[in-house]
Amino acid sequence: MRGRMPEHRRTNPGRHVYFLGVVPLAKQTIHNDTLSPRLSDDVVRRHVPCNLCGSDAREPFCPENGLGLVQCQQCGLVYVSPRPDAKELYALYGETYFHNNESGVVGYSNYIKDEGNIRKTSNRRLTLLERFIQPGRLLDVGCAVGFFIDEAHKRGWQVEGLDVSSFAVEYARDHFGVDAQNGSLTELDYEPGAYDMVTMWDVIEHVPDPKAYIERAAQLLRPGGIVALATPDVDSLPARLTGKRWVGYKLSEEHIYYFSIKTLSQMLEAAGFEVVDVRHVGKYVTLRLFLDRLGMYAPWLAKLLELGERAFKLSEWALYINPFDIVAITARKK
Repeated sequence: MRGRMPEHRRTNPGRHVYFLGVVPLAKQTIHNDTLSPRLSDDVVRRHVPCNLCGSDAREPFCPENGLGLVQCQQCGLVYVSPRPDAKELYALYGETYFHNNESGVVGYSNYIKDEGNIRKTSNRRLTLLERFIQPGRLLDVGCAVGFFIDEAHKRGWQVEGLDVSSFAVEYARDHFGVDAQNGSLTELDYEPGAYDMVTMWDVIEHVPDPKAYIERAAQLLRPGGIVALATPDVDSLPARLTGKRWVGYKLSEEHIYYFSIKTLSQMLEAAGFEVVDVRHVGKYVTLRLFLDRLGMYAPWLAKLLELGERAFKLSEWALYINPFDIVAITARKK
């Protein structure tokens, strides 16, 4: 989530913003007929201590990107401070989060339309995870509209999901008949020790208290159970080389934590997990999306490749792209 205040929120004069649940429809902005979600500029923001070690000692991190990032001087965790409270943060995840024309800033251009690629990515990740554990009871945290848990169900998993987006949960229930709940992992009632695997794909960077999420996952898993996470790696080579232009930097109300392999491993180990696999992973994406993202780093090359894309009508052609800046960590409960 990228905010818009002094130090950490970028200003865009002349553009209204979409204040979810805060202002009337007249104040919403329409971008090519698609609303782009934002929080109010005057939402209350407060400083928070480091979620990993509890220290209040922090210093600016990549201040030139205007996202209000700080780095803990004690353990190195990168996070957004000050920031809104959880209720305000979760207000972002309405329907327009999954379909808007500023996906380079917030959310997705069309998450549901990309179903085929998300399912391919899901199966690729499930194949990897099934090297460590056989199908059993699975809880997918941040299940979105249910593509991952529907694919897991087809592979023999007993699936459940949850998401803070009521839109996403309703879609998952209506279209796939899955058991999905609306809410936060730390607030919903689940049976301790009942699950074989908990997954969090592109989730941990969004939540106000990732440490509590990981500790809750440990409570819900049986001994030997698996937690699997994927999140942008702030210490990756692409992040360090591209600086403020790194595609992993998102609206400062959307991504509020930026983990490295070191900080995420420390958080998992402190919660009673043993890290068993660490790797950078990619996703299946359309050629159009790939070229859009490439244009952020090498516009001349993206424009050149666009000629071939248009000539051969390859916009929706899918390919697996691994930029080595998303880390997936699999850990086993001791």
